[in-house]
Amino acid sequence: MCSDSIIIINDEQSNDICNALNKTHPNILVALLVANQSTKNAATPTQVKARQISANKLSISYVECQGAMCALNSLVVSFSPPINSANDAVDRIVTDGKIAMEAQCKWLVTETLPLLIIIVTAALGYTTLVLGEDGLQSAIDSTVPLMGQNIISTIFGSYFFSVVRASFYFAVVAHAVEGVYIAIMLRMRASLGCLTCLKWFALICCVGYPLTKKALLYTNQPKEDKVD
Repeated sequence: MCSDSIIIINDEQSNDICNALNKTHPNILVALLVANQSTKNAATPTQVKARQISANKLSISYVECQGAMCALNSLVVSFSPPINSANDAVDRIVTDGKIAMEAQCKWLVTETLPLLIIIVTAALGYTTLVLGEDGLQSAIDSTVPLMGQNIISTIFGSYFFSVVRASFYFAVVAHAVEGVYIAIMLRMRASLGCLTCLKWFALICCVGYPLTKKALLYTNQPKEDKVD
């Protein structure tokens, strides 16, 4: 019970709601946890469990490991507005969790690795589709110091443009495959809407792994986790 709640969710109702979330919606709990963490940690949370709920907050426990050291942590998710009734609690939490799973376009420019991948892929694409082999060689001759030219020649010989072109097309295909896989998995395992899955697909096509890693948090959660 919680005295500052608009409605009262008793201990039995709280246990039933938490059990339902733990058994059928572990991905929702992970989404709420990630969205409400004050700092973004490199460690992936595991054993994420709903522990107690009131009308205006949900307590979540999780294990976080750094190397061989693991710690049991907890986090409180606040509801605004509060939950209207115990019967609607699971639906409300699932709705909030799906909102937290939305892909954010800002990640492409606010996070270092996605931004770096966009720059590198754009450079590879420009070289492959616009400059061509002759244009690349001219650019190297006019802008790269002699030592740099010697290094490129020693490592790649006459195949530098071929390596650039292959790298660009590999990145395009790999990112597209990742995007299709994640879109299907989010649709099947997280029951996200088609437009939300399409947005994930589009962003992953741009940068690949960094956003794939985010999405896998929501698709790799086993139901009925037996570890407590």
